[in-house]
Amino acid sequence: MLPVRAVILDLDDTLFDDTACTHAGLAALAAEHDIRHWTPECLFARHAEHIRAIDPLLFRGEVDAHGARVLRMTRLLTDLEVPNPDGETATRTYRSAYRAAWALLEGAVDLLHELQARGLRTAVLTNYVRQVQLEKLTHFGLDKLVDVTLCIEDVPAPKPDIRAYHAACTALGVVPAETVMVGDSWENDVEGARRAGLRAVWINRQGRPAPCPAVTQVSALANVTSLLG
Repeated sequence: MLPVRAVILDLDDTLFDDTACTHAGLAALAAEHDIRHWTPECLFARHAEHIRAIDPLLFRGEVDAHGARVLRMTRLLTDLEVPNPDGETATRTYRSAYRAAWALLEGAVDLLHELQARGLRTAVLTNYVRQVQLEKLTHFGLDKLVDVTLCIEDVPAPKPDIRAYHAACTALGVVPAETVMVGDSWENDVEGARRAGLRAVWINRQGRPAPCPAVTQVSALANVTSLLG
């Protein structure tokens, strides 16, 4: 087995706490419209369905990031049976609360500093648009702690397509066998990476059963570097 020379990291819910921010945005939206008959979990799930439906439009350039948000909020409020939904106003409400809740997950900065100290090459590989993801990275200074950032526009296909991981390896100047992928998504950060010839570390904060027990998993980012040899 070749020694590890590079680490590729997912962004949302690996380094950046996107789930908590999304819940904050949806809670503000629900309060503004006095929505009581939807639990936070159901609201989050329905919101996620609209993201999955609208993201292809964003990725094809048919709408920009703001337009995608307005469309998503309009469809979500329609689901919630809000009369005459105003997607622009809802987007401002949601985005203000989402932005106010921005936070990194515990250990994110320390992990990146440790990887730098070890002389490892690092990349962020994310399945979302550069405009949105770079705003998060620069806000927290993470852009200065990684060598390469690859967003949806920068790869031939998104994770879990093997070409995404190979593009990241090429950008880092390493081969897959020298590279570890770290992330919270089993499909996007573990299965896809392993098919591409990388090693993988699954961030499993909820203690979910591992589909493949042989895969290395940790409950916190602080435990990642001890696994890299």
